[in-house]
Amino acid sequence: MYAGYFYPTQPWPHPGPQLTLPPVFGDPDRQGVCQAEGFALVEQRRFNGSPTQDLTVPLVCPVSGAVLAFWGRLDNRSALLGRLQLPESSTDGELVLAAWRRWGEDLAAQLLGDFSLALYQPQPRRLLLLRDPLGVKPLYYSQQGGQISFATSVASLRAMAHLGLTPDPDWMARYLLHLSMSDRHTGYREVVKLPPGHSLVVEACGQTRLRPYHHWVDDAPLTRRRDPQWVEQYRRVLEEAIRCRMVSDFPLGTENSGGIDSATVTAYLAYFLDQPGDRLHSFGFALCEQEPAYILETSQARQIVHNYLITARSQTNNDLSWLRHSLAVLGYPEEHGNGSGHTPFYQECQRRGIRTLFSGFGGDEVVTNPGHLLRYELYDQGAYRQLWGVMGGGRLRRSLALAKRWVRGMPSPAYRPTFLDAWQERWPHQLLQPQVVERLNLHHEYMETARYDAPYRRINDFIRQGLLTMPYIATRLENCTLMAASYGIDYRWPLWDVRLVQQYLSTPSLEKVGPQGMGRYLHRRAIQGVVPQRVAWKPSKDMGYAALRERRAEGLPRLAQTAKDLEADLHPTLAALVDRPKWRGQIQTVLEGKDLGEGFSFGFRRGVHALQALDTWLKGTP
Repeated sequence: MYAGYFYPTQPWPHPGPQLTLPPVFGDPDRQGVCQAEGFALVEQRRFNGSPTQDLTVPLVCPVSGAVLAFWGRLDNRSALLGRLQLPESSTDGELVLAAWRRWGEDLAAQLLGDFSLALYQPQPRRLLLLRDPLGVKPLYYSQQGGQISFATSVASLRAMAHLGLTPDPDWMARYLLHLSMSDRHTGYREVVKLPPGHSLVVEACGQTRLRPYHHWVDDAPLTRRRDPQWVEQYRRVLEEAIRCRMVSDFPLGTENSGGIDSATVTAYLAYFLDQPGDRLHSFGFALCEQEPAYILETSQARQIVHNYLITARSQTNNDLSWLRHSLAVLGYPEEHGNGSGHTPFYQECQRRGIRTLFSGFGGDEVVTNPGHLLRYELYDQGAYRQLWGVMGGGRLRRSLALAKRWVRGMPSPAYRPTFLDAWQERWPHQLLQPQVVERLNLHHEYMETARYDAPYRRINDFIRQGLLTMPYIATRLENCTLMAASYGIDYRWPLWDVRLVQQYLSTPSLEKVGPQGMGRYLHRRAIQGVVPQRVAWKPSKDMGYAALRERRAEGLPRLAQTAKDLEADLHPTLAALVDRPKWRGQIQTVLEGKDLGEGFSFGFRRGVHALQALDTWLKGTP
């Protein structure tokens, strides 16, 4: 992790502002500071394997004097070593510096992996900030008073005494509606994110250049017949995406929910280790009735010895230690709950000396996308035989349904119907004052998210123009990366491998959906023989979530008491945003034991937790 500042044109103070990284990120294996004319950089490194073990950090180029802070991992080491003619012992940082000497600012296109980096060139005075295409490693910056400050966490920017940071009420309003996630904006007016797949160059004259360097390619050939070669190609890339992330001098951890995505990663890790023994530890939440069986199915099949199942959430509404910790790590309220929600896994990893934790997140978004848009795609192509094959039901039912589409057409809905129903049910229970909603046009913004995949008629269009542009993906990665890092753990998401995502996009759509609409068909076939059959071909994602919803409903009275105490001492900034009479009415409704339905319960839980996070943040912000 790192933090720094650069004064391009303005006179810089002598000595410059002091730089420190928040102690919440623990004791590093190596740390260092570099200062030059109008520039300073502090970096701390926690080793995971030899590619990360630079003798000094930040790293200084022996040829040009360029200064590099690098947080991440390179997955194309072998290719870079050959092209740059460097020895096998070279670290990832040394590879980046050599790549910069060869390709300059175009080095971004040559790097494959999860990373964020800051590179300063003394002559000419120029700063380059760079972030990986999917946004696994975060990078934030603030431009104030003729200088730019940057860091891998907002908490590090908060620690810079020379910066003035102002909590943003408009961001808070969106936070209360779960609309605040963004590839640019944060909870502070003066702090923005470097978007995933972008570079930022700051010149000595003060000019800045923000540009994207990565673009997804939609080059899947049009075909009306399945070919096993596509499964083989996908399998090869999937295996490499997992294998290349296994480099570590320490035991490996893996999350397993029992679903196909996490089971894939877990099973392949054990498969590659052959006899996993003490090298692999599996962690999972078993909150629903079917989860334990599916989790252990993979562990038993692949002989994973160490399995840890957590059967209850330990966080309570009145224990705010987890919330204060997340605020200390992130610098403002987390926008995706998995960041702090997986804290029990981080704690277990820390106890067992595990520095790498794998996750299956990302499958649903791309490589195990259900692919139901294939029906529209085939219809628009006039591929009626193939459309008939992926429709559900018996032969007669499919024939009648196809004939109906032939006569009436196959129009797309304006919204995803299930989303629209849920959004309309929840909206009346939101807590913002009407004038705030009107000023920010939040009702429209909220309802627009209910469209989801409705505007699209091709699988790849939805992935490229929809899912891969949705900020919740990078936000979850940012939050989880930073929260895990505070326990000394490097998160790894093999299903978010750039090569694997591109391979999926390059695969014909017909390969992605099976007979009678079987979703995740490409992936299911690719993992045969490694992931247990029952897990790989489970037709539904449901693990018995109804019981979980019932338990959540039972906890509403306790949450209402928390809300009552919170409302009585609400921070003035929030008091100006919230319709307090409406909120008091909701609290009283719950305390009286009235049941107003799932829409009310969902909105009440989300509203109270969001206000609790905002209130704690504001009261702890100088």
